[in-house]
Amino acid sequence: MLADDWQSIVLLSFILVVLANGVLASCTTLYYNKSTWGRLSHSQLRIKQGNATFEHRLNVFASSILFSFVNPKIYLATAAMCLVLNFLFAMS
Repeated sequence: MLADDWQSIVLLSFILVVLANGVLASCTTLYYNKSTWGRLSHSQLRIKQGNATFEHRLNVFASSILFSFVNPKIYLATAAMCLVLNFLFAMS
């Protein structure tokens, strides 16, 4: 059973997942634990090393939002969030 406003649930879920991914990518070193150094951009490498400036973090945040449309992890997380939110709104 779908909630009445399932389109807005999908859009809201996608926006929340994209923003959360951008914040994690630009603020935590744990996001890059399994990434090799050669596959990271300069700003991502500075974040992984722990000596990134605000400009580096802003660059990574913007690029992660820009390229979130081609990231399959974003769509999987959005689908999971949609299922949970749809279940919660359909039950109420």
